Amino acid sequence: MSGPSVFVLGALVVSSLPVAVGCSSKDADASDAGTQTYLAFASNFEGYEDWPHAPATADGAASGVHALGPMTVYWNQTPPHGSTEFPVGTIIVKQTDPGVTPAQVFAMVKRGGNYNASGARDWEWFELEVTGGDVVRILWRGVGPPNGETYGGDPTTCNTCHQQASGNDYVWSSALQFAAF
Repeated sequence: MSGPSVFVLGALVVSSLPVAVGCSSKDADASDAGTQTYLAFASNFEGYEDWPHAPATADGAASGVHALGPMTVYWNQTPPHGSTEFPVGTIIVKQTDPGVTPAQVFAMVKRGGNYNASGARDWEWFELEVTGGDVVRILWRGVGPPNGETYGGDPTTCNTCHQQASGNDYVWSSALQFAAF
């Protein structure tokens, strides 16, 4: 039996096919475009409260979960100056500020590989739970909430809202607008 082999090592999917992880170089072969893939695990979110952060606001952002109260957005890496897309492997976490009950923690991860092609291309959505000792647990993940689940009680989907921010690689937060980098 022949064909590509796939191994999972930590948060990295390694394949015998040409797959790159991280930012693509302008010298990269164009035939490799769109092949970068990043698969996040619960451990990749641990310590997110120590990452760069800002109030999670955006002009024109939809209501719904955003109406729960003040929120903070955290990100694991800032895109290089002049970028028009977030690098594969970017993790953005949005959390309701303390005092909001029940606390809500959501994330989007730039998975790459043309994941979620009919929605917010390359992004995967998550709902997280932070337990004692700052351990993060993934409640759900995918192209949207599973059947019976909603995004903080909001009937719209992650893609429905974030597609309105397609000009900023599907990211709403004012702190993460490309003009700021």
